[in-house]
Amino acid sequence: MVPPTVRAEQPGYRRLASALREQIRAQTWDEDEPLPTDGELEKEHRVSRQTVRRAYLELVNEGLVYRVPGRGTFVTPSRLRYHRPFETVDDLLSLSEDTELEVVEALAGTYDDRAAAQLQLTTRLMYGMRFVRRHQGVVFCATDVYLPLAVGQVLEDEATFLEPGLKTTRTVIGALADHGIQISGAEQSMTARAADELTAPRLGCSVGHPLLHVERLYVDASGRPVEWAVSDFLPEHYTHRLRLGRRSMPSPSLTAAPHPPKGTPE
Repeated sequence: MVPPTVRAEQPGYRRLASALREQIRAQTWDEDEPLPTDGELEKEHRVSRQTVRRAYLELVNEGLVYRVPGRGTFVTPSRLRYHRPFETVDDLLSLSEDTELEVVEALAGTYDDRAAAQLQLTTRLMYGMRFVRRHQGVVFCATDVYLPLAVGQVLEDEATFLEPGLKTTRTVIGALADHGIQISGAEQSMTARAADELTAPRLGCSVGHPLLHVERLYVDASGRPVEWAVSDFLPEHYTHRLRLGRRSMPSPSLTAAPHPPKGTPE
């Protein structure tokens, strides 16, 4: 039974989603056990069918559950889920807590036109590396990293970045921080793309498989670009969730007054 919630300030579907989310985290249901049906939740919580569906949709979008027509709603197996908020650079640094990086192409000198433009380079000298990232043994992301020459040289003593196949919990921005290069912010752009002949084998998917494509440009306190990271995520193993709000509406002017009727002296 899903316990009722008392956060009346939230919409009904969010209160229900929150209750279900807590039950999932408490492992109330086995991974092969269906969750309560829409009708059961409707009666138990005295909410509309639409409220139940919106609650389940929120959990589906988070990757916590999946729905099978004719069978029901099930908890997504933990090995296929990766949930971590990325709102600050510190959140990105915390990837080292529960994911593992495996080097695909070691850190070395390279050149890429787009990377040079992003990093605002005036020469063809830069460093690059390729890696995949795993959560509980499952690959969910493939990343290409590009660094200005001086920044890349700083990481030449990072042994785990220098040979294909090596694994580490380190992040590139974490390694840079340890060498005194502090990341103060990042610009991010996202789009959808299809896996190509290069990306598909790294992610273990077929060519043409849909991917979430994310590009991040990291800068230091002076605004100088220090890293450009291009990542492709498998949507079945990774969810990017963003909550949007509205700006406060402007207050009406206290000095404005209606025009007086015709013939009325001002």
